[in-house]
Amino acid sequence: MGQRNTWVMWLLVLALAWAPGAGAQNAGAVRKQAEASMRVTGSISIAVDGSVESVELDTPEKLPEGIPAFVGRNVATWRFEPVMVEGQPRRALTRMSALLVGRSLGDGKMEISIRGADFGDYEAMPEAERVSAKQMRPPGYPMAAAQGGVQGTAYLLLKIERDGTVGDVIAEQVNLRIVANESQMNQHRDRFARAAMAAARKWTFAPPTVGAQATQPYWVVRVPVDFNFGEARRYGKWAVYIPGPRMSPTWAPADEAPGFSPDALADGGVHLAGSTRGPKLLTPLDGA
Repeated sequence: MGQRNTWVMWLLVLALAWAPGAGAQNAGAVRKQAEASMRVTGSISIAVDGSVESVELDTPEKLPEGIPAFVGRNVATWRFEPVMVEGQPRRALTRMSALLVGRSLGDGKMEISIRGADFGDYEAMPEAERVSAKQMRPPGYPMAAAQGGVQGTAYLLLKIERDGTVGDVIAEQVNLRIVANESQMNQHRDRFARAAMAAARKWTFAPPTVGAQATQPYWVVRVPVDFNFGEARRYGKWAVYIPGPRMSPTWAPADEAPGFSPDALADGGVHLAGSTRGPKLLTPLDGA
């Protein structure tokens, strides 16, 4: 049975900005798509048979009441592919970044579920064994979005060539922190996507020179790009947004872990795409 919880929405007001001139009826339909998310990080101890021995969340005192227990119950039901070392299963410790999502059920209640999770600490690998950033100048803020007070996040998927240049890029998903009619929402998503991709095409990277990834013909990485007005997202706080559709190019990896979602990734940094990120999860995220 799944581990979804239905909680009182204790003052979780959908504090999304309204775009000027947004049609009330159309914008109201968009507002119903609103989700509240929270990224939770920690470490998981995996037994030799792939079951979870324990989970330790980072600074659980900063999380809302009940969230640590909720995450712990779900994670306890997970099972991973056994971690092999020299042909033998071994106990393992892995980093976890999980995305919790809440949707309003009305009457002041909210359903909580785990939308996505990412495992392993790619940035902790030796630099020679991973794709690392050389030059990543951030994009400019689209003028129309800035004037309209629009904020959001573009989740980029980049194809890195062997010389470290960007061979292709797509905005895999764009989430907005504003409510408007569908036409205006699409325009804002397009503005953020275009700005982020234009900047990304000029980025350069240092490809891996040793290790399992060094012989690949190209590498696919993800980079979240957040457009905000200097308001850093705080750990343990709900963020409210309108999720955008997810796009997938032909060169995207086809072996993502079950339930993976790009917005489960921590902001900033370069994240290798595909199931090579840490241990492989075999069971659903919601514990079903």
